[in-house]
Amino acid sequence: MSPVLTVILVLSLVLGIYLFTRWVVNVGATEIALTERRYLGNELEEGRAFAMNGQVGIQAAYLAPGLKLIAWPVVRVIETTEFMVIGPNQLGIVTATDGAQMPSGRIFAEDLAGENHGQFQNPEAFLTHGGVRGEQLRFLTNGQFKIHPRLFKIQLIAKTSIPQGKIGIIEARDGATLGPGQLVGRSVEGHDNFQKAELFLKNGGQKGPQVDILRPGTYNIHTGMFKIEIRDAVSVGDGQIGVVESLGGEPMTPGEVVADSPASANNFQDGEAFLRDGGQRGPQTAILAPGTYYINTALFSISSKPQTQVKQGEVAVLISNHGKDPSVVSPPVGPKSGLDASATDAEEMRLNAETMQRHVVPAGFRGIQREVAGPGRYNINPLVYQIVIVPTTMRSVEWADDEAGVNDMKSTFDPFEVVSNDGFPMKVEVRCQYRVLPENAPYVIAKLGSMEALERNVIHPQIDGIFRGEVSKSPAISYQQNRSDEQRKAEAEVRADLAKYRVEVVSVMITNIHLPPQLMEATQQKNLAEVRRSMFDEQQKTELRRIELEKTKAEAENQPRIIAEQAGIVVAEHKAAQVVKQASGEAQRIQMVAEAEAKRIKQVGDAEAGVIESKGKATAEAYRLGGEALTPAGLTAVEMVKSITAAGLKITPDVQVSGSGDNGGGGLVQLLLADLVKRSQNPVK
Repeated sequence: MSPVLTVILVLSLVLGIYLFTRWVVNVGATEIALTERRYLGNELEEGRAFAMNGQVGIQAAYLAPGLKLIAWPVVRVIETTEFMVIGPNQLGIVTATDGAQMPSGRIFAEDLAGENHGQFQNPEAFLTHGGVRGEQLRFLTNGQFKIHPRLFKIQLIAKTSIPQGKIGIIEARDGATLGPGQLVGRSVEGHDNFQKAELFLKNGGQKGPQVDILRPGTYNIHTGMFKIEIRDAVSVGDGQIGVVESLGGEPMTPGEVVADSPASANNFQDGEAFLRDGGQRGPQTAILAPGTYYINTALFSISSKPQTQVKQGEVAVLISNHGKDPSVVSPPVGPKSGLDASATDAEEMRLNAETMQRHVVPAGFRGIQREVAGPGRYNINPLVYQIVIVPTTMRSVEWADDEAGVNDMKSTFDPFEVVSNDGFPMKVEVRCQYRVLPENAPYVIAKLGSMEALERNVIHPQIDGIFRGEVSKSPAISYQQNRSDEQRKAEAEVRADLAKYRVEVVSVMITNIHLPPQLMEATQQKNLAEVRRSMFDEQQKTELRRIELEKTKAEAENQPRIIAEQAGIVVAEHKAAQVVKQASGEAQRIQMVAEAEAKRIKQVGDAEAGVIESKGKATAEAYRLGGEALTPAGLTAVEMVKSITAAGLKITPDVQVSGSGDNGGGGLVQLLLADLVKRSQNPVK
């Protein structure tokens, strides 16, 4: 082959390779290629930046991955670029450099092309379907996208994350204008927690602070369209309540100081429901109990207040600032109404019949509530109710010099300095104990306003007047001597007076009476003389009692011996009676033997009968004469002596006894009888 032909072939090959590299473009798997038509085409419309449909200029369409054939040199590749990658926690904010003109007053471009452009990956569809030039409301979420880098500028931003215990307050930078007096933009449908900004605008979303908020979580939000301020969620601690004031809503009803809160607001966490259902601007009746709440603090202002704590021995009287006006709405008086049908004083009767503005009223009326709160903790709104704590345990009011020990249950005034009836200055110290029953507490507050007013304006003046009046009627010494009577009298008067205020008096006591020193000295001298006289009388009585005591002691010491001797006498008398009885039995026996013997002798013979009869008559006569001389007892004793002598017993007395019995025989008989008893108990062995 000739050198010329070889050169031609080489040049042709080089030219072919060059043309091939210009006509055929290899686009990488993760790339797109931008092309430009340099000539042989239509001119761009005015205001357009990218060419379509054979127009000269940088083409809106790009070359996708793969081998592509282009009409070089009419069309050329001007740039290849990697796919746009949006990370898992990122969003891609799109700004279109070409498209339709944005409407006047708008900041962000509404996506009129909708789903036609396929997440901005079809630039021609974006332009032909009305895509608007400018920052787009639609954004790209995580993934890979074939994005024309010159038509669509992508700004990567982080997703919106709301931590636990926080909320997101939203302010829209675009939308309809808020109405007059409108604080926040109303909720619209479809925006899906502001993640679909184009639907927010399409459905009438308004520019400015929004009523809806973001709760804890992660959101795909166009932060150019929606400014997000992260704030703490509302937290009401233990022992606290949340007092709510609405910054938006309908104007408050004239004459009210707090507004009724719609129940649909769900503890003010649904701001749209609050506004939709007639929520009013200003302090709210509803409160927040301890807990955490997701509340739009751009719409509601929350302040923490302590819970109402009523201690043991107290009740809380509630004065309502909200409710029906008792001067307009007057329910029937009676037990069910809560109004006092037993009112006796003119003021209460007037309040029942007329205005009732300061009267105790049932629930639902403005004024002092009939029902009280007992011991415990309560979630009471201090904007709705004024709370007056009333002790129901016994309280003490003292008029004394010593203020030691003053506490919540005791008030002290100066003692009463008064002049007695006889002109002596006196100082009287008094203590009054009283209590207020729980059911009477509202009426006490209705009349007086507070317990301090009760003590200073009622109890103190009443007792002051009573004691000054009574002391002035009595001499100083007499007043002191009649202290208990004066005390009872004063207590009765105070009890009757305080009953009008529904206060129960427990006691009124005169704790001390200070008399003038000279009067005290004279009284002490007189009393000392009386004491001494009484002491001498008592000493005399003591001596007399001592003498009686000594006498009683002597009798007590001799009592055992006397008792023993009396017992001996009784025993001796008993034994003597026994001996007499034995002797009488023996005499009867002897008589029976004698009669038997007489019969026997009579039977023996008549001869001996005469002798025996004579002997018997002589013996009988002797017994008769002996009985007349000695008495029957003496005769019996003689017979006994004869029997003793016949038995050989000792009859010589160991002691000599003298007596004054009849014929001088009484003492002897007793002695013999005693000796017989002794021998019968101790027989001779």
